[in-house]
Amino acid sequence: MIKQSRDFLLALAIYGLLALYIALSYPGRNNFNLARLWPAAPDILDAWLLTLYISLLSLFLSFIAGLILYWITQSKFGVLRYMGIIFDEVVFGSPLLVFVIAVYYFIAFPLGLRDRLWVGIFAFTLYMAPYMKTMVVGAMKAIDPTQFQAMRVLGFTPAQQFFHILLPQLLRIMFPPLIGNFSFIIKGSSLLAVIGVRELYGAIDRIQANLLLYVEGYFLMFVTYLLMTIPLMAISRWVERKISA
Repeated sequence: MIKQSRDFLLALAIYGLLALYIALSYPGRNNFNLARLWPAAPDILDAWLLTLYISLLSLFLSFIAGLILYWITQSKFGVLRYMGIIFDEVVFGSPLLVFVIAVYYFIAFPLGLRDRLWVGIFAFTLYMAPYMKTMVVGAMKAIDPTQFQAMRVLGFTPAQQFFHILLPQLLRIMFPPLIGNFSFIIKGSSLLAVIGVRELYGAIDRIQANLLLYVEGYFLMFVTYLLMTIPLMAISRWVERKISA
């Protein structure tokens, strides 16, 4: 334990020295002043809250969509099963940025959907659904097959099997990867700026352009996203250790 703490502090010190070297080598360091962004603090806070709202709602909806996609791909009807498989391949083969733009211009726009925020959430829900389905598949494989036999013997309906027996176990198994997906959504939400959503990246990008504070703006973005994602990953690792213990 002591050796691990020492190694961690040493690694942290190396990164600290690297950051210090970059800061001292930066040509415009004398003009760097984060305080000049303070007048825009309310707008930045609103954008940060909007990013969390988008991420949380997208996480919830994509989890539901992932469950539905799982049931589709497990269906006895070949057409439904292949529709789910094809959707998986389309998403896994598409970069998130391209997928968001495609949903906006080729689905939302022709259907007359003009609310860019909800279009962005819809795009994230669709994109993350196959990843959530893969997570469900992995969790289902971790459940003892004898439980399914016992549930059938006891006469549980499929709904009772899922909601009363399987879901509590699945949530415990899926929590670490679910947090990982949440972190991915937070980071990916910055791409919604391309369709005009004023989340954290989009808001700071406009503010730094108006105030001509590009370096300060990008630095603030970098730190803010890290402050959201690093604690999530730490929680995920802690829960994973607790589950495997």
